[in-house]
Amino acid sequence: MPPIVSGDTDPPAPRKLSLKDHLAISSFWFAVNLHWGALGMLIVPNQATRMAPAVGLTEGEVTGWTIGMGAVVGALVPPIVGAFSDRCTHRLGRRRPYVLAGSLINIIGLLLFYLAFQSRSLPGYIAAWMLIGLGNNVATGAFSGIIPDVVPEGERGMASSWMATMQQLGTIGGFVVGGLMMAKGRENDLAALASIAIALAAITLWSVAGTPERRLERAAPFRWSELKECFWISPREHPDFAWVWITRAFFTMGWWLIQPILQYFMRDVIRVADPVQAVSILGGIVLVGAIPTGIAGGVLSDRWGRKRIIFIAGMVMSVTCLLFASLGLLPVESRLTAIYAIAILWGFGYGAYLSVDWALGTEVLPNPDDAGKDMGVWHLSMVIPQAIAAPAAGLLLKPFVQPGGGYGMGGYTLIFGAACVFMFLCGALIFQVKKAR
Repeated sequence: MPPIVSGDTDPPAPRKLSLKDHLAISSFWFAVNLHWGALGMLIVPNQATRMAPAVGLTEGEVTGWTIGMGAVVGALVPPIVGAFSDRCTHRLGRRRPYVLAGSLINIIGLLLFYLAFQSRSLPGYIAAWMLIGLGNNVATGAFSGIIPDVVPEGERGMASSWMATMQQLGTIGGFVVGGLMMAKGRENDLAALASIAIALAAITLWSVAGTPERRLERAAPFRWSELKECFWISPREHPDFAWVWITRAFFTMGWWLIQPILQYFMRDVIRVADPVQAVSILGGIVLVGAIPTGIAGGVLSDRWGRKRIIFIAGMVMSVTCLLFASLGLLPVESRLTAIYAIAILWGFGYGAYLSVDWALGTEVLPNPDDAGKDMGVWHLSMVIPQAIAAPAAGLLLKPFVQPGGGYGMGGYTLIFGAACVFMFLCGALIFQVKKAR
């Protein structure tokens, strides 16, 4: 791909960031994770249970296909948006116009999502979910270039740590919104989706206004002959980038096998009366463990290197998957306490991983001037596995449907076992990255 900028049109080198800058950048990810935490963890699985009888599928299939189809959009959009934003000469900056436009599309999608659920139209429901994904991925596809754009290399561990912390706090916010609005027997779908839309709009506007954007005066135009390069970075020419991509994909596979079925697991195995509330509490406990390791991991990785922390995180999450799979062996009355204890351990690994993987991703980018496009390719490691794993989780559960409703332990054992393998590979293969620490 030819240079995007040259000579005196190059944007200035990143300056040292203030605390306010870090907060502005990371708050965007708070909004994004509040949005997906409420939707993916609580609202969609809950609505799938209510929709499934009307559409003739199991709740696991409705959840899996909805989330999986949304990931298809996530695979196509960010690399293209990233490439266009790399060349954007708008007076607001390279990334801001796409972030604002994408967020607006996202909010419109949330309204249509509510209407489709009310009509119990599965095609409309999935289409609205894909529109939500389109808008969100336009915004995140552009914003993903912010850290390599404006954060000096020596501060990227700190920036990644801030990002991980705000992601986790945002997810807690999503659990609070989803838990309050979607508790069993008191589901208020409109209030839940409206709360998400308002929070997304307000926080995104604040973040966009405060982020120290870099503006281009001139840029080479995008040529459609370059489209294939938006989705491909040669692993032969850039092996470190390839290995970071692969290990992130393994993490994402493990995560998206588990996330869509947690409500059903809490209902069928842990035997709680209100699985929405139980998942909200479980998520909060995970993040109690994740926040301190998220803060510490990014800071320590600037000194010790990223790979060691990702290895430890992968091993911790792999072991935790085995512990989740063994919960069915315990007496029923002990399972709730046990899963909450295991959730803290999962949080330790999860927080440590999130604190450094973004920083490591930025360190192995082939070309800083192509940061938006290259981060879009890296983003594929988060959405392609999602498109595979979420439907796979529903299909793995289907043979274990119980006559009285719900699923047997065998399906959950398969899912957690597969997630264990993926998390192990995530940690074990990170040392294939040679040039980054």
